Amino acid sequence: MAVYAKCIDATLPTFEPEEWVQEGHVYIVKHFTEPLNQEEGMAVTIIDEEGEEIHPSPSHWSFSSNRFELFSIFLN
Repeated sequence: MAVYAKCIDATLPTFEPEEWVQEGHVYIVKHFTEPLNQEEGMAVTIIDEEGEEIHPSPSHWSFSSNRFELFSIFLN
């Protein structure tokens, strides 16, 4: 199974991120973790086309799943 995330909300956070996502772009999901809090959904770690993780900052390694529309593809 492969999971992809299409960015639907690229609004900048209150801090100044080192890297950020683009609205409408589809990213590969590397993994999920438990919810950050009830309002923000799951924490999602994404990677770019080269396989490099995208980290908003050294202290924020994941994005809120609420920023994405998630897709699962099952491969046989």
